[in-house]
Amino acid sequence: MGQLDHWNAALESRKLKRKPVGVKIAGQDVVLFRTETGQVGALDDVCIHRRMRLSCGHVEGACVVCPYHGWKFTADGQGTSPGTPRMHGEAVSFDVREAYGIIWVKAAGVDAEFPDFALPGYYRVTSDTFTAEAPLELVIDNFCELEHSGTTHVLFGYDLDRMHEMTFDVRSDEHATYCRTVGPHKPIAWFQRKVFGLGKEVTFTSTWTTRFSPVQTIADHALSDTVTGRPARLQWRVGEFYTPIDAERTLVTIVVFMKSSYPGTHGGIRLFKPVFKRLANSEIERDIAMLASIADKDTSLEGMRLSRFDKVHALNRERLNRVYRGIELPRPVMHGPIMPSPIAPSSIVSPTFDA
Repeated sequence: MGQLDHWNAALESRKLKRKPVGVKIAGQDVVLFRTETGQVGALDDVCIHRRMRLSCGHVEGACVVCPYHGWKFTADGQGTSPGTPRMHGEAVSFDVREAYGIIWVKAAGVDAEFPDFALPGYYRVTSDTFTAEAPLELVIDNFCELEHSGTTHVLFGYDLDRMHEMTFDVRSDEHATYCRTVGPHKPIAWFQRKVFGLGKEVTFTSTWTTRFSPVQTIADHALSDTVTGRPARLQWRVGEFYTPIDAERTLVTIVVFMKSSYPGTHGGIRLFKPVFKRLANSEIERDIAMLASIADKDTSLEGMRLSRFDKVHALNRERLNRVYRGIELPRPVMHGPIMPSPIAPSSIVSPTFDA
């Protein structure tokens, strides 16, 4: 399978209105358009007549219309010429799906699993996209470790001075990596503790799974009172989807769910949805800014002084190439402990890591 054979998050649904929108997925230019009945079409963003960008055109009925000579294309790529009515052609079309407030695209007719990560009792507060000025591997690296949460993030993260107290477990199978971190949360303001129903000492537990069809990390973030063990009144589930735009840029799509133990519909989350949306986006924006500041964006791990928190990166790279890109590469050798897979003992190994 190639990169376009998987479901790739392409655009927020709210951004596709009456005009076509051009997007790029793994270097492939794609035009998205919404017909008058609301159906979404996705085609190769080049007219088969004279190679004009269809995203520069407009929508008419069930078709996207080329602005150069007026060729019309349906959502399945069937094209007709107004100047030569007997002339027909077919543009490359893609399968499209709308879910979680996002438009997803994959190659037509290819069997690929669609991500399903919504949980009963959780309410979706936002779906947003961000462009990271970094290659796909480095973006995945960022969202698959929380060592940086002590310095990068404001609302959540581990206490930097107590980072050594964190436990970090890694598991893997042929298709995914599984990580879990537990440790003391950085100090939280009294009013935030009041909202969350927590005391002064807070434990932060983050559990996440990274899969590669599509490339995604589904993370559950949970706070609890360190003394009593009581969970916070608000919990988060975040879906992070990574779509390569080209070799140097990555589209990061987030879908954020929340669960509340407060009374009422969705525990009051719907009422404060704009606030939670802004808070979630501000934290992702910090990640995006940090990725843009990386000095060397080589995707290799060679030459880096890696710690115990970085063991997952080699595992992710192997699966990214094999599952998402369809490239089978020799598996590196792991030195140091790695927890066994929940499915089978893992033979996958990585570079040497410092404890």
